[in-house]
Amino acid sequence: MKTKIYEAIQQWIPDSKNWTDFPSTNDETINQYALLKSIARFCVEKMDSFDESESESAREIIRVINMLYESGNQYTRNAIENEFFTELSAQENPAS
Repeated sequence: MKTKIYEAIQQWIPDSKNWTDFPSTNDETINQYALLKSIARFCVEKMDSFDESESESAREIIRVINMLYESGNQYTRNAIENEFFTELSAQENPAS
């Protein structure tokens, strides 16, 4: 069963087909968390790029995650906070 998080990412982030192909488990919660962590890492790579098209990819990812966050239930918001936002914040430092 594909979840709202998975389907939204596949639909709204075209590049995601290239980096969301990881071994899945029978536990959809673990799969969603792994997907969000993978997206966050991909987003960080794109944000650090000097290429404008890659920076735009990062902005698009953030827009989609924000859309999911705002329209999601408590479970969806917690998953995004625990995996996506945590991964992004781990990359931050005072200079950035």
